Amino acid sequence: MLPSQPLLHAAVFAVAVLQAFASDTFTAAVYEHAVILPDATDQPVSPDDALALMNKNMDVLEGAIKEAAQQGAHIIVTPEDGIYGWRFTREDIYPYLEDIPDPAVNWIPCTDPTRFARAPVQERLSCMARNNSIYVVANIGDKKPCNSSDPSCPSDGRYQYNTDVVFDPEGKLVARYHKYNLFRRETQFDYPKEPEAVTFETPFGKFGIFTCFDILFREPAVVLVSELQVDTVLFPTAWMNVLPFLTAVEFHSAWAMGMGVNLLSANTHNTSFAMTGSGLFTPEGPAAYHYDSVTEEGHLLIANLSACPRLSPTYP
Repeated sequence: MLPSQPLLHAAVFAVAVLQAFASDTFTAAVYEHAVILPDATDQPVSPDDALALMNKNMDVLEGAIKEAAQQGAHIIVTPEDGIYGWRFTREDIYPYLEDIPDPAVNWIPCTDPTRFARAPVQERLSCMARNNSIYVVANIGDKKPCNSSDPSCPSDGRYQYNTDVVFDPEGKLVARYHKYNLFRRETQFDYPKEPEAVTFETPFGKFGIFTCFDILFREPAVVLVSELQVDTVLFPTAWMNVLPFLTAVEFHSAWAMGMGVNLLSANTHNTSFAMTGSGLFTPEGPAAYHYDSVTEEGHLLIANLSACPRLSPTYP
């Protein structure tokens, strides 16, 4: 008699946990994604058209996730703006947003998609994690209603956040981070009232997460490392290799070395905007990196990393 699907997922997850606990290393992946961008339009698209575009990008990401899992990766990071692109107005981006709950609700969208508001993107990401028994990190948009009793409430009655989500190998939402330090062109988003320091525990270390421009500021970047003592930072980014930034690979590698942590950096890929440069960076230098300013193709990187770099005998 074959086990039921839920029992099979539980068994696979248990084996993965035991394997991770048995080793002081883990296998990580990042995917530099050549994002399929929406067509230029003067009016917001319908929710169905927005989902169709996002599904095209998620088709590509799902292929990378499957390949990473087949090669033994425990976690994969995908880029900022990797599901719908960039250069939106506040009104244009609204059809692409979903209401993302606090992870404390203990929710697996893949198995319980109707528990909250309609959330097809979260459901699909959850299923990618669950079906491949891997942590999946993605960047999407969150929307939260507000009213006039809140003096900071925007005139359209909602907050819109650039948001990272993390789903564990069972498909459960385990982390949600709202980007605090918005780049100057991100007028479609609001920043949270207070910076968020988001961490979560895994069988292979303590993880923190923030997004792109956040890396240049004390909160949350330095706080996660110096005060909350994370081992690995997850870093979805849309990094342009022009001022005020520096070249992605060199800067992010130097940051990981200076902070003494692993940095899993997944960049979007668009040569016309000088966006490229992803890597798996450690306190000892890059474990793997990719930089391609010529072709328009995505790229998957996989490497074995120390789960607790500070405990390594070769820690700088």
